[in-house]
Order: sequence, then C-alpha cells, then structure tokens
Amino acid sequence: MLKTLHVSDFGVLGDVLVDFDAGLSCLTGETGAGKSLLVDAIKLLLGARASAGDVRAGAEEAMVEAVFDLGDDQELKALFTKAGYQIDDGEVHVRRTVGADGRGRAWLQGRITTARELGNLIGRLVSVAGQHAFIGLGVPAERLAMLDAFAGVSQEVAAYKKVYSKFKQACDALEELVENQAEIAARRDYLQFVVSSFDTVDPAPGEDQSLASQAAVLENAEHLKTLATSAIAAIYEESPSAHDLLGGAVGAAREMARIDSRVAEIAGRLESVLIDLREIQRDLGSYSESIDVDPGQLQAIHDRLDALRSLARRHGGTLDAAISAAEAARAELSKMDSTTDSVEALQAKADALRSELDVLAAGLTARRTQAATKMSAEVTKVVRSLAMAGATVEIRLSPTEPAESGADRCDFAVETNPGEGWGEVASVASGGELSRITLALYAVLSKTVGTPVMVYDEIDAGVSGGVADQMGQVLNRAGKTRQVLAVTHHGQVAARADAHYLVEKATEAGRTLATIRRLDGEERVQEIARIIGGSKLTETVLKHARELVAG
Repeated sequence: MLKTLHVSDFGVLGDVLVDFDAGLSCLTGETGAGKSLLVDAIKLLLGARASAGDVRAGAEEAMVEAVFDLGDDQELKALFTKAGYQIDDGEVHVRRTVGADGRGRAWLQGRITTARELGNLIGRLVSVAGQHAFIGLGVPAERLAMLDAFAGVSQEVAAYKKVYSKFKQACDALEELVENQAEIAARRDYLQFVVSSFDTVDPAPGEDQSLASQAAVLENAEHLKTLATSAIAAIYEESPSAHDLLGGAVGAAREMARIDSRVAEIAGRLESVLIDLREIQRDLGSYSESIDVDPGQLQAIHDRLDALRSLARRHGGTLDAAISAAEAARAELSKMDSTTDSVEALQAKADALRSELDVLAAGLTARRTQAATKMSAEVTKVVRSLAMAGATVEIRLSPTEPAESGADRCDFAVETNPGEGWGEVASVASGGELSRITLALYAVLSKTVGTPVMVYDEIDAGVSGGVADQMGQVLNRAGKTRQVLAVTHHGQVAARADAHYLVEKATEAGRTLATIRRLDGEERVQEIARIIGGSKLTETVLKHARELVAG
C-alpha cells in the first residue's frame, strides 16, 4: 500500500505531505483545487514524462516522493530484489525531481534509476485509471488477458506460448528456406559447373610444377645429351682423363701411407672419390640414354599445362587454390543436396507443433468459454446495481488463427437496454455508462487483475447522485482487497470512504497555494454537504450528509 506521499513545488502544490490508510481513500475539493495534480504526481512515480511546466513558478525544481509498504507480498519483494533493490522492513522508497529546465532525476531505494525502471517496478504497485482509462478496453489482446486473469489460466497460457514460440520459429525458418529456393538453385548450378570443370581436368596437387619440369627437360633434350657425353668424356675418354689423374693421385697416396701411416686416412678418402667418379660416369650414361626426344610427348605436356593453368586462373590463381575451391564447392553442394530434406523436415516439425498448438488452444478455449459465461454474469450483476437495470454485458469469444496468446479473440459487448442492440462497450456506452461498466469490470476482476494500489481519477464523472452512491459501495468493496484512492466530485462516493482528504486552494502573498488535509467528524460532514448542496449549507443538506456518512 501507499503509506506516504510527499509533493513539493509541483504546480500549485507547495509542500504537501499525506499519510494514507488501507481501504478506500477519497479526495475531494473545489474544481481546480489541485486534486488531479496529486494523481499527476503519482504518475510521475510511475515513470510518466516530466516537463518544466510541472515546476511551481519561481521554484528550482518539483519533487515527488513516496513510501510503499509491500507487506507480506513475497512475489513483489522478489521482483525488487531481482532488479537489484534491497527491501528493508518491507518498504519501498521512491523519489523523482523535475528541474525548472525540464530535466529530471529518479531514485529508488536511495539509488539513482530511470523513469523506465520506475514504470517497470512501481507500475507493479500502482495503477491509475480515469473515466476512459480502463486497461485495454479497446485492445483485443488486453481484453483477452483480463479474461485469462479471471479464468486463472496463467499456467495454460504460458505452456501455449512456449509451444507457439517454437511453432513460429519453425514457420519462419521454413518460409525463409522456401523463399531462397531460386537463389539456391542458381548457386547449385554454378557449383556444379565448378565441380564439373575440375572433374574434366582432374588435377593432382603439384602436378603443374612437375609437368613444367618435364617440359623443360624435353625442350632441352639434345643439349642435355651433349653435356652428358662431354662430362663422360672428361671423366674417362680424354687424355689425360679425370679418372687417370685421380688414379695417379690414389697410387701416390698409397705409397706415402706405406712410409707414413698418417697418410692412410687421406689415401682412403681418395679411393672413395675414385669409386664415386666411376659411379658418376655410369649414372651420366644412364641419364643420357633415358632422355627421349619425343615431340608428341612434349606437346601433350604443354596441352596439359595449358588446361591446369586455365583452371588455376579461373579459381584462385594457383593450382592449389583451385583444388581448394573445388573441394569447397563439393562440400557446399553436399549441404545443398540436403536442402530438400531440410524443407521436408521443417515442414514436418511445423506440422507437429501446429498439432500440439491446436490441442493447447482448444483447452484454453474451453476454459475461457466457461469463464466468459461466469464473468459476463458477474459484471452484468454489478452494472445493473449501478442504475443500469436493463443492461447486459457479455464477454464474447470468437475463433482466430493461432496467435501468441491462443486462438481466440475476446470482445466486451453491451446491450444497455433490452432490444436496443449490441455493441462494443467502448463505442456504445455513453460517458456515464462507460464509467459504470468500467467500475463493474474492476470490481469483478479486483481479486485477479490490478495492482495493490488502485487510483481512480474522477471515474464517477457524468453519473447521477443515486448511481454515485452505488459506485461508492463498489469502490468501498474493492478497498477490502486492495488500497483504493479515488478523486471524486460526488458526496455519495466520498461518504463511503474509509478516509477522506480535502484538497483546497488559497492565495497567500499574491501566490496560489494548494494544500491537503484529512477530514474527520463534523468537518467531513460539512465537506460532503458542500458537495451535495453547494455553498449554502442548510440543515437539510447537513442532515443528508450525516446520513450518508453513517451509511
């Protein structure tokens, strides 16, 4: 509940401190006294937009602060704790300022916060409703949420939403995949062309370098044979040959080794060189014989090299890069080949989820239909008690395609008088009728819909005194389950309050200043008499006021 509200330099409100009690509290006062300013101040604590015009003329800033008592509500305590705000003694302290330059600041539990955070958290504690401000009367999704709250199907709705989210994801993925089929087909054609061109050439890693070496040998075959023959001649055939000269060196070294053993190692090395020279001569001969001057083979190598180089130019510049491109193309094609299977798999998944969704939706519809009948009867009963004896309110369900909250559309229809025809509540009802229907909905939903603190700003506008008395009774009953603050112009409503506050405006030193104070006893009777009978308080009016307060 709202324990304390402190407002300073906000419009005509100078410095106002109010302690509220549980139950129904009514605020009355002359027109323009500043009653709605208190409601506006509460809206600031809910994150409403602030402006420089909110600041009292001549003041540096306007300030609104409040203390809320969460009582034993563990869910609300957990909400604040999860958001990082420590709850001490079950109390929440909130403060907001607006500077003369329009800039504002907000604090929650002594810590700087944002207007959005206030809306998310304090908005779970307080709701403000005016004559035309009932939550979601014109919004189908909100109307459905109200019915669901009455029906108590939060767990069923949560289960449905979980499956619906999966179903939507599967449908979106399937749609995207199908839409991309043309692009995928074009890509597949290109990849198949790449792979086909590679399969035609069928290159091996490093093949271009190997063939280039072979071509160089064949192109220089005659020269290589001549060089090999010349080398063989130098080793064996010329006089003196390298073999002869080295053989002489070996003989000299052996003679020296017989005299000096230290030369033995050198002689051995010379003998090894002589052996190597003989083997080199034989290898050169074999090499010369292996060279085949075949123009046809050379042309075949050049043709193959041309094919490999053409492939490399089209796919990366080198043969290795081209081979990598072919491997990547094959891998992508393999993945694409599963696209059809993916479409079929996604379609099967979406169909299975749709079937599951239909079962859950049907269960919700059944629960909602049952609740709609009961809710219609209860709202109609309250509406008829508010001087609309011939009115009937119906909560109607109609089937829709599965959406986020089910496969139902919820409408609130009203027939204000028998035989006059049905219509939507928000469009058919007059201002006074809408106020009564709105209040009836709140009354019926008060145990399941709404915040711990409900603020009604002139919700009784446009109704007669007799109807206002009935509205006062409904508001009083609502105050048994939550704290209700009501700004009213009806003495009949104020008389039903558990606490009555007067907002009054005066002029001091040429400045207008509004204050608020609690009324008890005779002061309260006189204020209710003023509301009922105007400025002239006759004994008859005072007697009527006392009767209203006495109930």
